[in-house]
Amino acid sequence: MSATTAAPGTPGTFDISQTPRTPLTRLVGVELRKLVDTRSGRWLLIIQAGLIVLGSAILAWAVRDGSVGFFDFTANIGGAVTGILLPVMAIMSVTTEWSQRTNMATFTLEPRRPLVVVAKMVATVIAAVVSVVVAVGIGALGAALAAGFGATVDWDPNVEGLLGFTFAQVIGLLVGFAIGTLLLNTPAAIVTFFAYYSIIPGIMIAAGQFFDWFEDLRPWIDFVSASGPLIYGFDDIEWGHLATSGLLWFVLPLGLGILRMLRAEIK
Repeated sequence: MSATTAAPGTPGTFDISQTPRTPLTRLVGVELRKLVDTRSGRWLLIIQAGLIVLGSAILAWAVRDGSVGFFDFTANIGGAVTGILLPVMAIMSVTTEWSQRTNMATFTLEPRRPLVVVAKMVATVIAAVVSVVVAVGIGALGAALAAGFGATVDWDPNVEGLLGFTFAQVIGLLVGFAIGTLLLNTPAAIVTFFAYYSIIPGIMIAAGQFFDWFEDLRPWIDFVSASGPLIYGFDDIEWGHLATSGLLWFVLPLGLGILRMLRAEIK
């Protein structure tokens, strides 16, 4: 919806400056409800929790005669599930507005598009943090179950690793959000994310085996590999690699995607 600079009250014009501004907290609350009110969003959260529970139970049984750390359940099981499903949820938080054509209602109620984009991003980050908390809780239950099976459990919470794990999940979610804003199409954005997450890194590794010059370049452009060590803390992070690859795979797509959302025609 376009805004004009005509004088207030001129017939046939719309002056955005005359509309009351919706508080950001209210918009964030609305976007959080959108994540769980739809059938797809609700089932995505249910499946995510169910897979973490199932994976934790399997791991607890597998290590019944050995030893395991509390953080292993969160990082290995929770990370494997949330690292894939959270970005999909972030994609859907953006693209469903356009595929289901609810964007007209959204931008009519709040015509300031930048405010809506910020609210969507904040809501998805909050959802990521909540999902990490759930993953930690389920991981604690998994560790207790492993102890019940006879395993030796190291209950060290690994605070640095937990912070790195949270940071990694938020980054992955924001990459999905960036792809969603850039494409504004749910199937295309999800396919693109999985290509970025699993196919492109494999191609880069294969290319690095054939070309020495590309193997030297790969750490600077492979964002998945550069952000992977975050799951276990910050000690092994090459911050230069993370910054340059993040500029390519996150900052640039997000900037172009937000620009597209601000200018896209509402249908």
